[in-house]
Amino acid sequence: RGFRGRFPSRKMGRSIDWESLLEQDAIYHFEFCSQVVSYEEQPEMVEFWVGEKRHVYFPDFELIMRDGEIIHVEVKPKSKLKNPDLAERLQYIEAHYKTRGIRFLILTEDQIRNKVVLDNLKQLAYHHRWGRNDYEVILATEAMSLLPPATIGGAVAVLGSERDVYRMLAAGAFACDMNKPI
Repeated sequence: RGFRGRFPSRKMGRSIDWESLLEQDAIYHFEFCSQVVSYEEQPEMVEFWVGEKRHVYFPDFELIMRDGEIIHVEVKPKSKLKNPDLAERLQYIEAHYKTRGIRFLILTEDQIRNKVVLDNLKQLAYHHRWGRNDYEVILATEAMSLLPPATIGGAVAVLGSERDVYRMLAAGAFACDMNKPI
């Protein structure tokens, strides 16, 4: 029915399955969001009732947030949300989650595909695959604390190479405004 694949998650220490290109792009956000401690694809089967009729639903993702909150996520193109049957089904699912005390979130391309942010995340993912040495992170953090740079150029001057700056950003050792091109 479309694209499927696996995302090599360093955060989770395993590959994460995705079932659409939009889901793949959402994973970049989960992977690099410091508030997301862990995430899992299709974590459970949810059973809910509408009148006398039983329904089954599998959320696309479960996020465990830094504050302990659990969020179940559905990733859908916004064009599909115009379907009245789907919209009604999602309302029942959301009502079911409210009774369980779990937040339910629907993400569309509007939230996922901000071009600048997604390009930055993909660039970090490239550098993230090289991993990090904790000792290197400590040294880089110490060096940056002595003379905190305000630009990538300044960080390159402190660390010695653009590659090292990107690797430290990917490792979460430093942060930048992801709404602007890195």
